Amino acid sequence: MDRPRLKPTKSDIWTSRALTGLGVAAACLVPIVGLGGWALMTDPALAADVAASGEMWPLVEAIADALGDLLRRALTAF
Repeated sequence: MDRPRLKPTKSDIWTSRALTGLGVAAACLVPIVGLGGWALMTDPALAADVAASGEMWPLVEAIADALGDLLRRALTAF
């Protein structure tokens, strides 16, 4: 026999929403972090600039340029 369904408690709902939010945030951030790592490994001038200055803006600019190029290619493909 089946047991009757129970309404989830507020803590169950909150936990579910929090884990869903963390999953979505991770799914959005992992590609950007990977792109940053790729940029540092493949562009020695960028890596040297970041290491010498200690600032992350050159890396942020490189990631923004790469994402912009990706978006431009995706939009012109259609």
